[in-house]
Amino acid sequence: MIQIMIAVAATVLTVDWFVLNRRYKDSFGEVTGSIDREEYRYPELFFVGFGIMDIIRYDMNTKQARKRIHEIAEVSGKKYAQFYFYVTRGAEFTYAYLALTLMFLLAAAADSALLAVLGIALAILAALYMEQELDNKLANRRDALLADFPQVLSKLALLVNSGMVMREAWNKVAASGAGILYDEMKVTMQEFQNGVAEVEIYRNLAERCGLKDIRRFSSTMVQNLQKGNAELAFFLREMADEMWEEKKHLAKRKGEAAASKLMLPTACIFIGILIMIMVPAFVSM
Repeated sequence: MIQIMIAVAATVLTVDWFVLNRRYKDSFGEVTGSIDREEYRYPELFFVGFGIMDIIRYDMNTKQARKRIHEIAEVSGKKYAQFYFYVTRGAEFTYAYLALTLMFLLAAAADSALLAVLGIALAILAALYMEQELDNKLANRRDALLADFPQVLSKLALLVNSGMVMREAWNKVAASGAGILYDEMKVTMQEFQNGVAEVEIYRNLAERCGLKDIRRFSSTMVQNLQKGNAELAFFLREMADEMWEEKKHLAKRKGEAAASKLMLPTACIFIGILIMIMVPAFVSM
């Protein structure tokens, strides 16, 4: 009975593949052709995922979807965030469907229920892998921002305290280094030059970066603009000291996390050594 169910499922998945190919391959040709092949593998097959999303009427306006789009905006920019969200979801559906179809075909050919179960697991893992990749990119970006933030604040505090106005200090610091935060500061410089309101500029910076500390910095900068810059140098020095301490704690937490990750392979090696010692001893008894 189980073998018959697996064979039927494999047949349905294969027929659906041909249906999706016939109905959607040309419809999404322009989209799949614009996808970066270095970032996504086999984008020419993504019409499968896009077709499934079209059939199930996938909603990109749910609370969870909007949150994910906002996170993608930090990595890829607000302009293309919805596009990358759509492509990522299409990739997840495509990889999951391919894994499921291939494994069910193998399960039917080999008359193995275990391969069918493995196919379901691989389909789930394929979707989770894409989500984890995005989470890793977001975490790496935020870590890079946080790593440079204390130094940037210290430079700004020093220049403002010496009498330089904030805009000039900002331009000087932005040109003094390389990295994600310095790139964001250069974007802010361009907004200055294009005549964007200063309040809006700092809000845009907070939205692009997403870190709570940069949001607090931007919020305080807006308040200083409204009240005057009398306490700006003091605020910058105080926040720089806080961020240097936060950077130390972050380095400590990363060290502890790295140590904990080493525990599993160390335990596996230890168990392997025990087996190598104990097995010959029991065999010789």
